[in-house]
Parts: sequence; C-alpha cells; structure tokens
Amino acid sequence: MRDVSTAMDVRLARRGLLAGLAAASVAGLGGAEAVRRDDGRRVVVLGAGLAGLASAYRLMSRGYDVTVLEAQERPGGRVQTVRDGLLRGGHAELGGLRIFSSHTYVHRYLTEFGLALTPYDTGVTAHLRSGRRFLAPAADVGGYFGPAVAKVGDPLAAGWPGDTASARELDDLSLTEYLRSAGAPAEVIARFLAEEGNVGRWNAASVIGMEVLTTGAVGSVRGGNDRLPLAFAARLGDRLKLRSEVVRIAPDRSGVAVGFRDRSGLHEMRADRVVCALPFGPLCRVALGRPFSPAKMDAIRLLEYMPAARFYAQTRTRFWTSDSLGPLGGLRLVATDTMLGRIWNTSSQQSDPTLGMLHSYMMDDQATRFAALGSRRERHIRNLFEQALPGSDQQIVRTVTKVWQDDPWAGGGWSMVPVGALHWMLPAMRRAEGRVHFAGEHTSVWPGWMNGALESAERVVREVTGG
Repeated sequence: MRDVSTAMDVRLARRGLLAGLAAASVAGLGGAEAVRRDDGRRVVVLGAGLAGLASAYRLMSRGYDVTVLEAQERPGGRVQTVRDGLLRGGHAELGGLRIFSSHTYVHRYLTEFGLALTPYDTGVTAHLRSGRRFLAPAADVGGYFGPAVAKVGDPLAAGWPGDTASARELDDLSLTEYLRSAGAPAEVIARFLAEEGNVGRWNAASVIGMEVLTTGAVGSVRGGNDRLPLAFAARLGDRLKLRSEVVRIAPDRSGVAVGFRDRSGLHEMRADRVVCALPFGPLCRVALGRPFSPAKMDAIRLLEYMPAARFYAQTRTRFWTSDSLGPLGGLRLVATDTMLGRIWNTSSQQSDPTLGMLHSYMMDDQATRFAALGSRRERHIRNLFEQALPGSDQQIVRTVTKVWQDDPWAGGGWSMVPVGALHWMLPAMRRAEGRVHFAGEHTSVWPGWMNGALESAERVVREVTGG
C-alpha cells in the first residue's frame, strides 16, 4: 500500500501555540536575509492551495507584484491527485473530488484554462448495515429538510447567517440534532448518514446553506483535478516558491514582514499586503509580530477540521457490475455503517476502460479509527471491503491511502465551525486584519469545496484592489 500521509510525530496543542503567537517578537528571525520591494503593489500570498493560487493569479493579472510561499513540494493544497504506482494511467483523487454545475467559480477557471470535465456515471447503490448487504432506495429526507431550506435563507446575502434569525436557529443545532427536531426517525437518520457521509455533528446552518448552493450535474477534471492548480502554477511561474515554509507574519505601519524558511535558511520578505490562504491549523505554527483582533484569534483557536481519510483500491475488473445483488454502479457504490464509511466508484474518470477504481471515504470517527490502526490499516479495510463487495480482495491490484488529519499542512479534510458559532466565526474568519487578508474554504459559504476556495480568492482580490 502506498501511504501518502505525512504523520506528525509530535502534536502541538493549539491553545499553547496561540499563546506563543501573541507573544512572538518581530526579532524572531535574527540573522535572516531581508528581501525588500516597497513599490505599493507588492503582495505576498501564503499557501498555494486553490485560494492562494487564484488570489495570486488574479492580482498578477491586475499588475500586482506577487509572490506565493508554499511549504510543500507541490501546489494544490487539499487538491491532490496521485498517479505514481497505479496501473495504465490510473489516478486517485485524495482530496477535492466533485465539481457541480453550480460551482461557477470552478467552471470559470476550467473555461479559462481549457480544462474539460468528465461526468460521473450513475447506477445502483448497495447497502451494508448491521452486517447485512441489501438494496434500498435512497433515504427520503426531503420532507425533513424542506423547512430547513426555508429557514437557512440566502447564504450569499451580506451578513448571513447573523442577520437571518431563522438561520441563527439552525446555527444552534448539529445536523443530527436538526433531523431529530424535525421528527426524522432514527432509521431514516442512520440511512441518510450512511449514504451522505458521517456528517452528523456538522453545524446545521453551515451544511444546509452549502447544500442549497450545490446543485446540478457532477464531474471532475478530465485527467485529474490537480490539473487545475497546476494550470495556475504554470501561469505564475517563478512567482511560486515551493518548499518555503512561512514562519512569521509581522504587520507594521508601512507594510508586512513575512519570515519564511527554505532549503537555504531563514529569509524575510516585505510586502504592502499579505493574503493568508493557510488553513488555521498550520497558521497556528506561524509566529505573529502582534496578535490579530480578539475575534480572529478566537476563530483560529476554535475552528475544527473534519478528520477525513481515503483508501483507494485499483481493481483488475469492474466486478461489481456482476454483483449477486444485481449490477451496481455510479459514484456512490456502497453505503455502510462501518468504518469504511462510503465506497465511492471513480472508475468512470479513468482512461483505462477495464480496470476499476474504488475508494473508502471515511469521515470523523471513521477516519480517526482508521488512522489509529497504523500498520494494520490495509488488512482491516480490505476485510471490510470484502464484506461490502464480496470478491474484492482478489480483485485489488494497487492501493493508495491518505489521512488528512495526519497531514501537518492541512490538519484535516475541511473546516468545521462548531455548533452555535457560525454567526460570528464566518465574518471573523473573513475579516482583514489591517494589511493581512484571509482566503480559503474556511472563509466561504462553501466550506470543504474547491468552489469555496476560489470564491474566497475573488473576495480577497476585491479587498486588496478596492474593487
């Protein structure tokens, strides 16, 4: 099994880190080389995920002098496509996977860069629950979510959700709590979570607002979703600095000093403005010359990231089309109540028409239980695959795994605002701190989506340019 996770040997407590941030001094880079360009249009972007790349690209197109600092050896952040080790040109999406018709920010760049989408196919979903395999219609939750859709209002409205009283009611509930309050039976809730993912403790206002905006046909970038961040990177050229870890942000009256570490040592770069597109987990390891506002510091401290893991299995054939339950197919191949979470089928996105590509998509405690297995992960998950899809163990020819909460540059799969906090945390996470602006899916009403990262970049560019 190829494991592309990067485990942190030592976990640093977020609360202790934030105390360190507030106390950090500007002198923290003693002896560092200084790089200065004070021409009024100098912007340093922190992080080369989609939010950082799009911010830099748009600012560059408006004549700004931009530099992107990225700690990893690749651009893309939580858009990560793996090809190495897979057969016949196969690829596995370890992070961002789906693009819907309503994701207009993504589609704008796909058109601009000449990238095409491949739609996912459809088919019959099997269930594995309480140790039994069976077919069942999708959970009918429309009647329970109807009132919530009315309550959530317009997530794109200025001031949402704080200015929408009914959305504030949803903010005080988790998704599971909302469904219970709406009268959904336990069996319906269990089936819904098996089919849609282990998202029961997600803030109800956040997830329902996001789902209202997520509609239409679904696909992924032909040849791999990483073609999108790579297209940004190609246009940015040497403005993108890989293997450059940001270690300090120090705003002052005339600009912002950014300290970073690359293979040659510590350096300092001055900018008129900074776009911080780092997830808040990695941001906790960055020293601050002075703390941000109390609301921003509280948001950084309280924001959670959803544990998420994927276990990919490339198979000799698409054997599930001859399953004993009948032909199975489509993206959502199997819904389970086990650690497997859901088995998703991305075979339709592969260039080879014979080999299959499946993966277990695990969230929350499913992902943490999987990670805790250590060297036993593959054997355990393959046993569960065999229960869900008999014959799979003999079919698997290659595997790839990713545990996002073990990735120090991500901290988890996507942001998750605690119940009761969206009304103040969303504006606090978005709000600029003087010359430091903030982008990323966590600052958007599409948390966890590529579209949210790109939308946040558009907002930041308006802030920096004044329109």
